[in-house]
Amino acid sequence: MRFIDSHVHLFDYREQSPSLNLVRSSEIMCLSSGIDRASSMATLEIAKSEPRLVKAFLGVHPSKVEAGEDIEWLEGALHEATGAGELGLDPNYSEVSPKSLQMTTFVGQLEAVEKARKPVQVHSRGAEKECLEVLSSYNVKPVLLHWFQGEAELNEANDREYFVSFGPALLFSKKLQRMASSLDPALLLAESDGPVTFAPLGGAGGPSLIPTVVFALARLWKQTFSEAEERILQNGLGYLDTIGKT
Repeated sequence: MRFIDSHVHLFDYREQSPSLNLVRSSEIMCLSSGIDRASSMATLEIAKSEPRLVKAFLGVHPSKVEAGEDIEWLEGALHEATGAGELGLDPNYSEVSPKSLQMTTFVGQLEAVEKARKPVQVHSRGAEKECLEVLSSYNVKPVLLHWFQGEAELNEANDREYFVSFGPALLFSKKLQRMASSLDPALLLAESDGPVTFAPLGGAGGPSLIPTVVFALARLWKQTFSEAEERILQNGLGYLDTIGKT
């Protein structure tokens, strides 16, 4: 194994075989997240079909909360999974006030994660401060802040030793480049967020772009590609190795 895609949605690829063939041929381990019960169960099945290279993360995404997606199933299902995700807060979908449905769903999932002693992948777009505040109340670790945009909150995340993942947008986003440069290198992971695609990269997307992210990090760190590749691989393995040790 050479690379780890720390956040991808393999269930969302219409044809599973080509995406899994890419994972196998490229030796890319994928931490694959669900966004509701159905996609989480599908993610579990994909992981069972390729246990060495696909790790299942289960959860309810903020976009699914207002549709009435329950979380009662999560605590039991987490025993079969590597971790929890993608869960979190996002005001683009609905209210994130203390008593909102989105907030209570986030809190309920964190309670299940704490009991299961599993790692968590957090979506925090537009609610970085709120997510960090809620996370401080729970003994959940390791935490991965997926595609984190909170530049003002980055020092706090760094102090808490939360992992932060960067995707292909790192190649053209000055803000993300600043953030990646200031973060503790030991806490940085690479992600594709596939099947998201990137117009500046010709519409490409998915796990095949992970080497491109590593290349961008090598330039930022003034390292060789091999040095950055090894650093990111060890970070990812370290993230997985902390499971159950908190």
